[in-house]
Amino acid sequence: MENTKSKDGFWKRAGWTGMTVLPVAASLALQILILVAFMIVISIAVGIVSGAKGIQSVDQIEQKLTEVLTDSQSLILLAYHVAALGIFGLWYYFGAGRPKPQNPGRVFSARKVLVTVLMGGFMCISGTAYLLSAEYIVPDMIREYEEMVEISGLGVDPVAIFTSIFIAPIGEEFLCRGITFHYADKVVRNMANRKAAFWIANVLQALMFAIMHANLVQGSYTFFMGLGLGWLRKRYDSLYPSMLAHFTINFSSTFLAGFLFYVIPETFAVYLAVMLIGAGIVVALATFEGRRMERLGSGQTT
Repeated sequence: MENTKSKDGFWKRAGWTGMTVLPVAASLALQILILVAFMIVISIAVGIVSGAKGIQSVDQIEQKLTEVLTDSQSLILLAYHVAALGIFGLWYYFGAGRPKPQNPGRVFSARKVLVTVLMGGFMCISGTAYLLSAEYIVPDMIREYEEMVEISGLGVDPVAIFTSIFIAPIGEEFLCRGITFHYADKVVRNMANRKAAFWIANVLQALMFAIMHANLVQGSYTFFMGLGLGWLRKRYDSLYPSMLAHFTINFSSTFLAGFLFYVIPETFAVYLAVMLIGAGIVVALATFEGRRMERLGSGQTT
């Protein structure tokens, strides 16, 4: 009997683990689908225009196709995030136990907003410092990443900026801290140690968050950001704080971080120190806020 229960438990955990991976697999598939759709439409449009102009050179047509496709990266980014927002928003509602929409006013207090924004801001600072310090270690990899960011228009193109700041934080939180975290929590729901269970589930969703970005450089620092966003989701029992922190990260990365790193010395040691200090402040904020809420939960005053 015990052996049968053990086997049943194993297969249930395996099934929920598969469900944990499924949302990110769907996200990557959606990215490919939208890219292919844009390529088909652009190819047809370029072919029609080239034919009307009497252009028959294959090289000229290919060059024009590459130019139009490059110029369309921000629109491709927008199309993916709009589609993802709808798909994963519905998936979150119908696939994660139909969570009851919460009143943001009941979720947030002035203190919670301050903690959330500070955590998001310092996660951005630490992540930016990580990228700058990594230029000294793996310059070619960082250069390729920067070229990819430049092509996508992030930080420059208004459409890409709007998508990154206002749409991506909502859809990605539905996907990772909503759906993926929901399934990851089921993988560990029978563990007696609930703190350990939370961190295992949190690591799983953060890993999926990193994989979703589909490149090693971005994935390496978004993994750690995902841990912080997952902590906010769990601590405040709502997606609103992780959405606000995600918004803060993307907004700060676009408009604010450059001012800080413009005035500090451009050395590996300084970047490394800023990265560690930023990460340390995030951990300190989470630790103090976690202990405070535990005291409030046990009826102690602060």
